[in-house]
Amino acid sequence: MIKVFGHKSPDTDATCAPMAYAWFLKQKGEDAEAFVLGELNRETKFVLNAAKVQAPKLLDKLSVGDEVVVVDTNNPEELPNNIGEAVIKTIVDHHKLAGLTTESPLEVYMKPVGCSSTLVFQLMQRDNIAPAKEITTLMLSAILSDTLKFTSPTTTEEDKKAAEELTKIAGLDIDKHADGMFAAKSDLTGMTARDILYVDSKVFDFGGKKVRISGVETTKPENAKRLSAEITKEMEALKSEEKLHEIFFFIVNILETSSELLVSNANAREVAKKAFGKDFEGDYMKLPGVVSRKKQMAPAIEKVVS
Repeated sequence: MIKVFGHKSPDTDATCAPMAYAWFLKQKGEDAEAFVLGELNRETKFVLNAAKVQAPKLLDKLSVGDEVVVVDTNNPEELPNNIGEAVIKTIVDHHKLAGLTTESPLEVYMKPVGCSSTLVFQLMQRDNIAPAKEITTLMLSAILSDTLKFTSPTTTEEDKKAAEELTKIAGLDIDKHADGMFAAKSDLTGMTARDILYVDSKVFDFGGKKVRISGVETTKPENAKRLSAEITKEMEALKSEEKLHEIFFFIVNILETSSELLVSNANAREVAKKAFGKDFEGDYMKLPGVVSRKKQMAPAIEKVVS
């Protein structure tokens, strides 16, 4: 069986794109199953409920020689620790190359689009496989999530075209569906500071230095800001536990297409000032127009840290 999965701390695309790709492989006669590498966030649970599908199983471990497909990442830091023991058959991703190596040739489908589900849909179109309605809902939802309903600077015409075609099949009201997704994403009820830091979080290797960039995308930034003290305390704990060079936390305001950056120490504050050319106003640095970790946050921080 081919195991299909995305990155750790799975977001909607890292859950839905592997599910869609596993379905795609099955239509081609292959034995495949989608997995996740962590607990699902509330937005993703909303999407799966809307699509009327069950959540993928949690991948406990990989065995030597397992055949796998990696979707929505090619960063070893975001994958199982023994990913090198698996046979990677395919990578489908929309991020830059991040150091993953293989012992044998593989199929790679990578393009600078806003969402991996856009690429999965393109592969279905290439092979003349029409997605089932529930698979369509998954891919469309992932595109809406990753592009913040087409407001993120990572959005491309290919994402918009895919969403337009998927909408026709899914029969969804995009605005209503996106509103429900973003409301679920904004609900932090009962979550600890650590939970919030892991909702959408990735570790990067910047010149040999490990940097974690976490964030929440929300229509209600005040919910996260209310927990600033607890979050900064937890950031320092994570920095020590994971032996990080630094950790940064962005609160992305979906409605205003902006973010506010929170750091936990003086060094991170100086890095942020150099990276974004701005100063802090109290605990936060306001960053109008900055909403993409891939295209804006990570590259700016990498230039200073590396």
